[in-house]
Amino acid sequence: MSKPLMVHVITNFAGVGGAEMMLARLIQQTEHDYQHVIISLMKTSTVYQTTLDRCQAHYALGWNGLNTLGTVNKLRGLLKELQPKTVQCWMYHANALTSLSVIGLAQKPHVVWGIHHSLASPKDESISTKIALGLSKFLSKQPSAIVYCANSSKQQHTAFGFQNIHQHVIANGVFLDKFQPNTQLNEPTVIGFAGRYHSAKGYPYLFETMGLLKDQNIIFKIAGAGASLENADVKALFEQYQLDSNKVQLLDQISDMPAFYQSIDAFLMTSITEGFPNVLVEAMASGLPCISTDVGDAKYIVQDLGSIVPPRNAQALADAILAYAETSEVEKQALKQATRERVEQNFSIATVSRQYMQVWSQQA
Repeated sequence: MSKPLMVHVITNFAGVGGAEMMLARLIQQTEHDYQHVIISLMKTSTVYQTTLDRCQAHYALGWNGLNTLGTVNKLRGLLKELQPKTVQCWMYHANALTSLSVIGLAQKPHVVWGIHHSLASPKDESISTKIALGLSKFLSKQPSAIVYCANSSKQQHTAFGFQNIHQHVIANGVFLDKFQPNTQLNEPTVIGFAGRYHSAKGYPYLFETMGLLKDQNIIFKIAGAGASLENADVKALFEQYQLDSNKVQLLDQISDMPAFYQSIDAFLMTSITEGFPNVLVEAMASGLPCISTDVGDAKYIVQDLGSIVPPRNAQALADAILAYAETSEVEKQALKQATRERVEQNFSIATVSRQYMQVWSQQA
């Protein structure tokens, strides 16, 4: 008996965002249950070559905004040819253009939208995203179901005006074997941060926090594209707080995140906006308690296995880091175990894949 076909339409399958990585993991986990086809509205990248190789077929439609009508027509033609029962969409533009492309099709697939974005401040979105949002709000009753990656995202989009009777929240999942706790603790305590240099990640608050703790016996490791003294903004912050390069290690973008998590004792997130922060799940899978701002689903992920503080509050972050550093070794080891167990029970790729397959089977 042949496996059912699952077509995924994604805005772009070239970056390393949460939606792209989740799609790649989902295909790897469910390739024995479904034949997968990826249609990227924009392009595909060799970054995801192993995922593309797992697919029955993959397409890149070269959408650039100006050729929207042509892209919708191409997408419509492909869906007509492939005749899937269900199409899983990923991100706003893919959601909206897929819903437009199936209007009037004789063999109309069930379209499931996927929303992987926080909507804390719609007015701050790009013009392209604002257009997609407006169109999505208008079309939101059409899809068979909407999957949000975060409870906070579902609430925000509902408040914005999205209406659909079949709404699900499915968290992003991780491969548990990729992340392993390191049972050793560092002396002095090492606090890690991972996030590209971007306004959403709260770099000014990160540096202010490190400035408040610069006289403590604590080392910080900062990873992410742009986290380097070659970045003029980062250099200015580093000098403003008179930080010591022995105690604040700027690592820029790193490729081996599991090894990074293994080299630290606790994880810090200073973001001012997030949807479902994957880094918190990865860190906890690595046995790390997390000190995070109260953004997106951070509180839901971390629960009482770390500290959640208000965004834009460096003093609260510093106090939480200090409180962790001063806990006993026994308490720190207990936290390592508990954080890992929380991810095993709630955020493993196996658990998350079952939830997606349940939504798909409801549409079949």
